[in-house]
Amino acid sequence: MKRVRSIRMICCLVLVIFSLQSLLPGIITAEQAIASEKKETVWKQKKPMKIKKARQLIGETVTVSGIVTADQSAIGNGKLSTYIQDKSAGINIYSAQPNNFPELKAGMKVTVTGKITSYKGLIEIVPDRDSLKIDGVNQTLPKLKRVSVKQLETDQARKHEGKLVKVKGYVESKPEQPAGGGYNVVIIDKKYNSTILRVMVDTSAIDEVKTGKWYEFTGVLSRYDTLQVLPRHKGDVSLLKRQPKPPKIKKEYEATVDRVVDGDTLHLKKPVLGTTKVRFVNMDTPETYHKPKNELDQNQLRFGQKAADYLNTLLSSGDKVTLKIGPEAKDGYGRLLAQVKTKKGVNTNLELVKKGYAPTYFIWPVGDEKDYQMFQKAVKEAKEKGLGIWNEADPLLEQPFEFRAREQKKGLTRYVGDSSAKTYVSPDSWKEIAVDKRIFFASKEEAGQAGYQPAEEAGEVPLTILSMNDLHGKIDQQYELDLKGDGNKGTYGRMDYVAAYMKQKQAAHKNTITVHAGDMIGGSSPISSLLQDEPTVELMENIGFDVGTVGNHEFDEGVDELLRIINGGDHPKGTKGYDGQNFPLVCSNCEYKDTGKPLLPAYEIMDVEGIPVAFIGVVTKSAAGMVMPEGIKDIQFTDEVKAVNEAAKELKQKGIKAIAVLAHMTASQNGDTITGESSKLAKEGDDEIDVIFAGHNHEVVNGEVNGKLIVQAFEYGKAVGEVNVTLDRKTKDIVKKSANIQYVDQSGIEKDKEAAGILAHYGKEVEPIISEVVGEAGVKMEGGYSNDGDTPLGNLIADGMRYSMKSDFAMMNGGGIRQNLEKGPITWGDLFNIQPFGNVLVKLEIKGRDLAEIIEAQISPQFGPDYSISGFSYSYDPVTYKVVDLKLPDGSDVALDQTYTITVNNFMATATGSKYAPIGRLGKNPETGPEDLEATVAFVKSFEGASIVYQKEGRIQKAKQEAKAAS
Repeated sequence: MKRVRSIRMICCLVLVIFSLQSLLPGIITAEQAIASEKKETVWKQKKPMKIKKARQLIGETVTVSGIVTADQSAIGNGKLSTYIQDKSAGINIYSAQPNNFPELKAGMKVTVTGKITSYKGLIEIVPDRDSLKIDGVNQTLPKLKRVSVKQLETDQARKHEGKLVKVKGYVESKPEQPAGGGYNVVIIDKKYNSTILRVMVDTSAIDEVKTGKWYEFTGVLSRYDTLQVLPRHKGDVSLLKRQPKPPKIKKEYEATVDRVVDGDTLHLKKPVLGTTKVRFVNMDTPETYHKPKNELDQNQLRFGQKAADYLNTLLSSGDKVTLKIGPEAKDGYGRLLAQVKTKKGVNTNLELVKKGYAPTYFIWPVGDEKDYQMFQKAVKEAKEKGLGIWNEADPLLEQPFEFRAREQKKGLTRYVGDSSAKTYVSPDSWKEIAVDKRIFFASKEEAGQAGYQPAEEAGEVPLTILSMNDLHGKIDQQYELDLKGDGNKGTYGRMDYVAAYMKQKQAAHKNTITVHAGDMIGGSSPISSLLQDEPTVELMENIGFDVGTVGNHEFDEGVDELLRIINGGDHPKGTKGYDGQNFPLVCSNCEYKDTGKPLLPAYEIMDVEGIPVAFIGVVTKSAAGMVMPEGIKDIQFTDEVKAVNEAAKELKQKGIKAIAVLAHMTASQNGDTITGESSKLAKEGDDEIDVIFAGHNHEVVNGEVNGKLIVQAFEYGKAVGEVNVTLDRKTKDIVKKSANIQYVDQSGIEKDKEAAGILAHYGKEVEPIISEVVGEAGVKMEGGYSNDGDTPLGNLIADGMRYSMKSDFAMMNGGGIRQNLEKGPITWGDLFNIQPFGNVLVKLEIKGRDLAEIIEAQISPQFGPDYSISGFSYSYDPVTYKVVDLKLPDGSDVALDQTYTITVNNFMATATGSKYAPIGRLGKNPETGPEDLEATVAFVKSFEGASIVYQKEGRIQKAKQEAKAAS
């Protein structure tokens, strides 16, 4: 209730200022007042504290000041991420929304207010909006602190985190490709202590780094679990003029086991080459680090635990072992790479392969050829015998590297060689190479240098794209539908059944991508809406969505809330520790007004067996008039066709030919003819576009326009789209495409247990609220738009609005009535599903003549009237769409010059779309009331249990010809 009162107070404040502004032309706007108050609040704080003290105040909001030590554009990877330093310490400044803040460059002096947080051990300050102030530029940078590799590896240098440092080291290994926007370069000292040099792509410093050389590196001391140094530019990489000899290592070392970590990792009691961590080479056991979210995760964990259990029978704490060091002594995590032999001479790496607990895993260079042949012979025999992970009746479902690529969302990156044929294939084609012949390469170039040639790339690649649109958070809803029109109804929808169908399809096809075309949240069931739609996100993650776009309802609570849904962050009504969704949303025509920069990426590129497939996102421009203006005041929706074509042009310049569009734009089908916004996009869109996934108007569409396949899969999880395409390996283009719309028939599939568990969990959380019975419906009442005249449910809601605000008239927009009301007990949850948006009632004063203009604005030439009404009736000319008469309940005319009161919701009162604009322009003296749902609940309760029966009453009618002639 505190939140509701707060919303009302804010609404009252805004409305009062709005009213005063209309009377006094010189008065400031509500937006200016709030901005002024923000500015005053931020900059009247006390003197900034020392960064050293601030770093200790995790979770608190502080103000600090310091010198920026690195250009944000160089090390930020597209985000606001850089470092400031004062005389006491340094700290990372971080925000996922860089457009909200000025760009920071080295030498700037800044003052910032924000919350102190920690991510992967790195202490950060997350700035409040409008709280980052530039106090000066071209300031002298802080003095460098010299540290050693050993201090970095042992964490002795942690007190210098966030500061500029200088360190000497030998480059032992350098990755061929970046990961997460940067390269993890391993540097060591003479005693083989090691640390990570994190070289971001945008610094262009990686070209200065060569393996097998000694350097002096300058950079910011950062952290990602362990300390790492971030060079800022090429000048931070300095080759030593005098090159010492490379650090020497022996082939074998004696050591003592401390404990087994998992099937291929153990810890030693004392360091060897500067580390106590050992990663087994030449093999790869299933992973155990994760918390299972699906069947694949659970299968991986089960086999990983079996491997760990078996290793524990071979090795115990205190055992003496011999470590045979691999071709590269350490990996990118600083772990020793070795074969581990027991005192009795048992090669534990090999034993795990022989017994079927692990596949072989050789990364170039493979080292000893005899070892290679020995391990590959062992894995071939284990597979032929069906041991362990190779048991066909109960196999390991994903190879460990395949699991990591999926679970960590990094994809497959290593090319795979065939050691017998001396050929290699793309990362996604790894299954074409037998496990006993696989060698993994970092790049095509590395494979070529090793003497491997590309395999024949001719042939076709199948791809299935599963799609949804307009779910609207109806995750717990199911629907009785008579699809054949024969009077036999079936039960369709509900997300545990949707999940079952999609997972079945994902398992059945070699390559699948799962997408959505927007409006997956907003207007949701209580089970989702009461928890900020986070349950819907969790179910989409469980199903395995890969990419989606935004619809108008993703903006229902404004841009900031949308970005929270994507990136994570707690909300008072949400779930604790919400970490955002694990797949991207794309939109090519969503941009910030002031900078023109994109709100979201225009597209996402997916890799299918080495062939890039792109998904461009776009939302109808009309979305701007469908949501609260305040929530989207900083962004705009540009021309859809132009934005999509610009994105397609950019993709083609990258050599990408397989292109689909996720379009929250209308599509309707009559026979083979498809009309609507998506049809226009198909006609005017780039010829390289192959498929358009439509949405917004909740229809079933499956057909082609201008050679482009258009698919829309109904609404609310009642159906899903299945698009099957064929990709050509040579041209990298889609050469065949077809689609079908699969209705989610509950009788045809068992519900998915994981998804059902998620529904049960959140259902239990909201049950006490939604199950309250508030009234009794004597008949089924239909609602929605008043296209064919007034509706029973629309009349009920409009009467409730007028009852609540004690006004003369009331109007309710058809888009705000989301479901029908069934006969029988009426629960709070039923009414919530009908009015889920939490809009607030507003009472305005209008003249009688204004009512005619307001009514005429909402009559569509194509569809007819929109609003449900109360306190008056009207008829209109179906040819001119002009009001013919306006009548009061007693049959008398509405007096044109008389002042009346009218109740609407705050969306209708503030929306700028042409149908709504006259309300805000003509309405005077606004008065705020309760939330619309509260008003409807109170009105239903006022019947005190008596059966509620509403019918069509003729409140809205087309004028008869005789009446028009007489008038």
